[in-house]
Amino acid sequence: QIIQNQENQKENLDQRFPSLFRKGRRKTVVRNLGKMIYYSKVKFKFQHFQEVNDCFLELFQSYLYFQSVGPNGLTYQGLLPLRELQVRELEAAQGSGQQEHAFRIAGPLLNPLIVFCPSAAELKQWLYHLEKQIQLSGGSLALPLLAQ
Repeated sequence: QIIQNQENQKENLDQRFPSLFRKGRRKTVVRNLGKMIYYSKVKFKFQHFQEVNDCFLELFQSYLYFQSVGPNGLTYQGLLPLRELQVRELEAAQGSGQQEHAFRIAGPLLNPLIVFCPSAAELKQWLYHLEKQIQLSGGSLALPLLAQ
């Protein structure tokens, strides 16, 4: 039992983020989804809610994975197929500092997510990589591809 725990700890250290996606009884080890293109820690909220939480966002070749633990202990996570997503930058709201660098992710059966990046540079990186991967996975873009 102790050896197995040490193995689990080592495996967890190898992962950038806690990446086990559960849907019902099925579990997917997120790192098995292919090459990770981009990742970072951001803040997010569901469009129609006020609560903003820290969130780990990981972009793979065909999926976007997010995981967040709210202050109430609830874990929000999602594994979103890129070809079904629409992504667009949000205009900065007057007088609200947090929405300076934000984008919206929408798709079928998805309560739209608002993602807040810590900087304009981070926002540009996310938009560039998301749009490129959405296009490569056969999705359509709502806005022209940003130049890097």
